[in-house]
Amino acid sequence: MSGVFGIINTKGDTKEVVRSAYYGIFSLQHRGQESAGIAVNNGGSFIVHKRPGLVTEVFDDITLNALEGSCAIGHARGGDGTIGIEGLQPSSIRSSVGNIALSCDTSILNSEELRDDLKNKGAIFQTATDSETILSLFSRKRVASESTEQAILATMKELKGVYSLLFMADNALIGVRDPHGIRPLCLGKMGDLYMLSSENCAFDAIGAEFIRDLEPGEIISISGNEVKSYFYNDEVTSEDRIKSGNICVFEYVYVARPDSYIDGTSVFDSRYRVGKALATEQPCDVDIVIGAPDSGNVAALGYADGLGVPFSMGLLKNRYVGRTFIKSTQEQRELAVRMKFAALKPAIQGKRIAIVDDSLVRGTTTKHIIKFLKENGAKEVHVRLASPGVKFPCCYGVNASNDSDLPASNMSVEEIKELIGADSLRYISLESLKKSLEGLKCNSCSACFDGNYIAGKPSVLEKSVHKVTYN
Repeated sequence: MSGVFGIINTKGDTKEVVRSAYYGIFSLQHRGQESAGIAVNNGGSFIVHKRPGLVTEVFDDITLNALEGSCAIGHARGGDGTIGIEGLQPSSIRSSVGNIALSCDTSILNSEELRDDLKNKGAIFQTATDSETILSLFSRKRVASESTEQAILATMKELKGVYSLLFMADNALIGVRDPHGIRPLCLGKMGDLYMLSSENCAFDAIGAEFIRDLEPGEIISISGNEVKSYFYNDEVTSEDRIKSGNICVFEYVYVARPDSYIDGTSVFDSRYRVGKALATEQPCDVDIVIGAPDSGNVAALGYADGLGVPFSMGLLKNRYVGRTFIKSTQEQRELAVRMKFAALKPAIQGKRIAIVDDSLVRGTTTKHIIKFLKENGAKEVHVRLASPGVKFPCCYGVNASNDSDLPASNMSVEEIKELIGADSLRYISLESLKKSLEGLKCNSCSACFDGNYIAGKPSVLEKSVHKVTYN
């Protein structure tokens, strides 16, 4: 998955727009660490700066001072690292109907078919990215449409998959959430500034007000003093659209920041509740409970409270190493894990420990953590997971493209326990995980746990060749 952030000054002022966009994508860095970029609209002239690396590596004061405009869109990219420099986002094109830039968090399942059709019509592609496919399709729809919004709606009708899109047009900032509502996107405001973001934590970072989540299939267009909405399906009520959505459950398990609210549910509260439920379902006779930092900490606190056992610090995290789960290759992930954690010996020596993690996808991180703990004096290490076994390749965003990468798909719990070196291993049930999403206004997608691909499968997955590129 990736993080997208857009901002527009409805009065046309350029003050604080680009800096706010920078802080916005910095706040979404947890969603992607491959690359970062910002595109700005300065009086109709589009300027794009994007590079591989973290947000703080891509931008400095000199660069930010050179980027001035009344509207900006930003991107923090996750993915598999294979697209090359030319495929980084935001993407921008000039067409006969004006400039357009795009920042997106997508998995377009019929991208290959769309590209072949567009090539037959004369389109030329420089990359293999979803963003270029969407822009090419949009530009053709725009010629035949009365407005940018109608062209986007026509584009949506041909897209199969999941997406959150931010378009920057000559005079508007436009956000789009896919009809399934699997990817998050929300609206915020601060004075004359309107913002769109993958998560509302980005609004908190700059002191903006969270207004609401976009509805599944909603196009929201901000221009001047007008904020207008268009809908993929305008024949049903707003309440029915929201209820029919299926937000990715992995947002609450791992992806989102704990201080975010998505579709009515606090990420922090849901993780705490699932930890308490885990204590009821899968108790453990231990001296202390620790979390696998950082995404396992909240569930670990709930687990400790549920057991009535002290919650303790057992691992020190190197804050300068990113999230190993979204590194590009297995070799990079293993090296990052070795660099990432250190055991706190006084807290764990001679102790029976339960370590709570958000999930077990490949098992690499968990295996190294257990090794660290035992090498530094832990008597026993019992693993408790705040999600079910990840058994199915997710073509919507979880960066595991082959079921051979997923131990839970072809190994028993006992075999996985031996693989990672734990004294015991237990998972939360999917039923309890979903019950923890108290306050959720819609349904949830749990394809990685139950194989129910709500938005369909790409042809490569249907053929059991599980290779999917994410954008």
